[in-house]
Amino acid sequence: MPRVFVIHYEPAEAALLADRLRREGFDAESCTRPGTAALRAIRDNPPDAILIDLFRLPSYGRAIGALLREQKSTRAIPLVFLEGDPEKAARTRQVLPDAGYAPLARIGAALRRAIAKPPADPVQPQIHVSLLEKLKITAESSVALVNPPEGFALPPPARLARKTASADVVLTFVRTAPALGRELPKIAKTVGPDCRHWIIWPKKKAAGAGALTMITIGHMCHTYGLVGYKICAVDQTWSAMAVARKKGSGIRG
Repeated sequence: MPRVFVIHYEPAEAALLADRLRREGFDAESCTRPGTAALRAIRDNPPDAILIDLFRLPSYGRAIGALLREQKSTRAIPLVFLEGDPEKAARTRQVLPDAGYAPLARIGAALRRAIAKPPADPVQPQIHVSLLEKLKITAESSVALVNPPEGFALPPPARLARKTASADVVLTFVRTAPALGRELPKIAKTVGPDCRHWIIWPKKKAAGAGALTMITIGHMCHTYGLVGYKICAVDQTWSAMAVARKKGSGIRG
């Protein structure tokens, strides 16, 4: 029975996908440990294929797929992506053109094809994107930094705003869950169509990193009617998540 590892931004939805695959004849296991813990589990017991969701947070799925291909120990494992928005899926296709892509109705067949004929020479993604491009900061942007670490600076042509209220991009740095809890009411009040807000937290291997994870941040944001829609690496120390108001939410902080 083919063994498939399912990766999804939401562990509960990963479990539902795994259950569906088991009904289709796969030995499916859902990811319950986000980030590097999931990668260690894959390295320790490689599956026949990995299914990665592109619905919930496409940038997360794309980042995980790229990371799997970058590492020698996981590079040869066939990847199949569950397609979401066609435009966002197209970005992942550019990075990983030899992976499998399929809607939910055809995901079983896509997995069997990938397992039967894995890439002979898997593509290793070459992604060279500047920090300003990642954060969607242009020459016209006005950027506010909240609690930035000592020495942090944005490259030109980024312009800094004197006050958060006058910025159209806000970068809020938090190191712990209590710190995020204190900032979230302010974030919920400022985020909107005229202000892109990024929550930035230390990577697990960074010096002084706390217990904050992408999943923890997502759950805390949900309380304030916010949802993460894009993630990226700021540098070797910090990760960033862009948040927006969840559709239908009336919460204003």
